[in-house]
Amino acid sequence: MARNPNARSRDMIISLAVIAIPIILIMALFTRTPEEKAEPVDLGPFLGRAVAESSYPVLTADGLGEGWLPVRAAWAKKGQRWITAEPALGNSWQVGYLSPDQIYYGVLQRDAAGEELIRSNTREGKEIGEPVSLAGREWVRYESKDGRTVSLVNAQGDVTTVVSADTDFTQLEAFTSTLVENPPAG
Repeated sequence: MARNPNARSRDMIISLAVIAIPIILIMALFTRTPEEKAEPVDLGPFLGRAVAESSYPVLTADGLGEGWLPVRAAWAKKGQRWITAEPALGNSWQVGYLSPDQIYYGVLQRDAAGEELIRSNTREGKEIGEPVSLAGREWVRYESKDGRTVSLVNAQGDVTTVVSADTDFTQLEAFTSTLVENPPAG
């Protein structure tokens, strides 16, 4: 029986295909990451509790338009467990919205430890420019060291509010102008 001189090459290519095709399929199936969809949060229970227990008006956005989603809300009285798993340094309110272009806008308020709130939520930002008047309040502009995050800070008495996003001041100020006060119940 005569031997085929090309048999070794052909057999090697077939063997390689038999091994490579399943590996490629496995890699394709397990390396794909599904697109994460943000789940909206019902602000009602959080806002109701904050309004009932707060001594200051808590802020929420109103009239943002189509495509905006509330994606985070939290309230804790001083000493209760906060979102960091540590006790809240003061009566603390947080609400966050995701814009149609997937930018997170966060609003944080607290009636104690204002300097720490500013430092941590502006990403150790520095005050820049002139204050701006929006939503019936005076806001001071802050920018993080790396320039990625911009913030607006308002301090009224013991209550400090920080509004932040990884965007520009024009967009952040447009968002901040939609904020409305929800006065405390008591």
